[in-house]
Amino acid sequence: MGHSFQAVSLLVQGPAGNVAAVPLVSRIHEGLIWSNRDMRTLLDKLASLLFSLAGIVDRKLLLVADAYYASGKMITTLLGQGHQLVTRAKSNAVAYWPVQVPARRRRGRPRLYGEKVKLKDLARDESQFISAPSPVYGEENVTLRYRAIDLLWRPAGRLVRFVIVRHPLRGTIFLLATDLTWNRLRSSCSMATASKSS
Repeated sequence: MGHSFQAVSLLVQGPAGNVAAVPLVSRIHEGLIWSNRDMRTLLDKLASLLFSLAGIVDRKLLLVADAYYASGKMITTLLGQGHQLVTRAKSNAVAYWPVQVPARRRRGRPRLYGEKVKLKDLARDESQFISAPSPVYGEENVTLRYRAIDLLWRPAGRLVRFVIVRHPLRGTIFLLATDLTWNRLRSSCSMATASKSS
C-alpha cells in the first residue's frame, strides 16, 4: 500500500562489550491517505520521532542513519536542536575546500567555497590514510585504513567531517559526520540509530 516504515533504536554496549540496538519507537507512514494537508517529508517525520525521544531522555543525541538521511535539511534540523548526525555518504559525493582568506580584501562578494573536490579522488591518496584495528563487533585481527577530512558540503552549507574507511574485505565506504570534535561524541551524546524501508 506504499507504506514507508521508520524505526529508531538506542545503541547500547553491554558489560562484556556486546553491542545491540534496542528498539525505542517505530512508525508506518503514508499507506491510505485521506488528506493531502500533511506536507511533511520522511526527513521531517524522523526528526519528530527523534525529538520526542530527546525530550524523554533529556540528552543531546547522535543519530546514526543510512545514506537516505544525508541531506542538508536533516543536518540543519538536527543541529538546530543541538543534536548530531553520522550517516553514510554517496561515493560520488563532492565537497569543497575551505576558502583561503586572502592577505588583502578584494572587491566584491567574498567566496563561500574553495576548490571543488571529489571524495573518490581523496580515497586514492594512500599516503593520507591511517591504520587502526576494526571496532566492528566480532571482528578480530582486522585492520582498517581510514582518512578523516573536514570539507564544506554545499547541501548543508557548512563544514562537515568526511571519513573514508577502507575495509580489507568489505571495500571502501564514505561516512559523513556533523560534529567536527568527534572524540567528545562518545561521552556527551546518546546514540540513536534510524532506518527506513518502503
